[in-house]
Amino acid sequence: MQNNILKALQYFRRILSKIDLKIYAICVLISSFIWLIMTLSDNYTKRIEFPVSYSNFPEGMILVNNPSNEISFDVKSQGFELASVAIANRDSIKIDLSSIEFRKTKYNRYVAAIATRIFRYNIMNQIKVDDVGKDFKPDSLYLVFDSLVTKELPIKLNSRINFQKGYNKYGDFIISPATIKVKGPALSFRKIKYIDTDSLIVNKLNSDLVKEIKLKKLDKYFSYSNKTVKVSVKTERYSEFSLWVPVSVNSNVPNLKVKTFPSKVKITFSMALPDYKTLNDSSFKVAVQLDSLDLLQQNKLILKLIKKPEGVGFTDMNAETVDYILLDK
Repeated sequence: MQNNILKALQYFRRILSKIDLKIYAICVLISSFIWLIMTLSDNYTKRIEFPVSYSNFPEGMILVNNPSNEISFDVKSQGFELASVAIANRDSIKIDLSSIEFRKTKYNRYVAAIATRIFRYNIMNQIKVDDVGKDFKPDSLYLVFDSLVTKELPIKLNSRINFQKGYNKYGDFIISPATIKVKGPALSFRKIKYIDTDSLIVNKLNSDLVKEIKLKKLDKYFSYSNKTVKVSVKTERYSEFSLWVPVSVNSNVPNLKVKTFPSKVKITFSMALPDYKTLNDSSFKVAVQLDSLDLLQQNKLILKLIKKPEGVGFTDMNAETVDYILLDK
């Protein structure tokens, strides 16, 4: 067939050598078009690669592995059809899983290894070609599904907040909502106890803080009922105060009486002014602990701050130890 075309072209060339060049060019175009039509009318085989998408997952299940997202195969068809397949924007080939049987594993997951060639006729219908070969790559698709469950998990604030000198937080951080619903693969929840926020970084804070902050994403298999939470904290100016607190003696030794010197120690602390107005004589407690007679062989007893109000900043005592004497019964 091609020899006939060449002979025809040579014949036209001899004639056109005596004719105008424009007419010659037109004839060449016509001949080329005829040759192209005849060539594309023949049948050919070409290897083509297509993207893949999966549909009709088992009810209540989520795909948790990464099966091949492309497959390649030989397409057998006329040149016209092959050209249209090669040039056109290729929609993904849809793999329907509704009729696939899955095997349950000991971890309560469901798996299936599917020979790609079983989708051969379905692929032919989708891409509208005469035939596709049986040599698919990959030759099988391995799918792993897990049960899709929903759990309510707490939010963990990821923050680094520095307060301006003389200021501090007044109360706890408030996160709203404090918990969110998380949907994802059942097996993956074993290691997930909470959801982190993105980093909240504030320097020299000296006023109340209200901030909307995003939640850190887990992997692609999880979804949240909320993408953000609101974080708030009250800020108060803290001042330095001091109080004289009596020293208590806690003893487990029967019939033992001890008197300390001094009998009071000075505690210096920082506190928000509204809280300072609520202090009373029992707000702080300093004590020495006697659990054995052996302790009485020491020259001094160690002081411990065993009680202080909530909201107190730093604390300092003007002494770490006290002297003592034994009293008569």
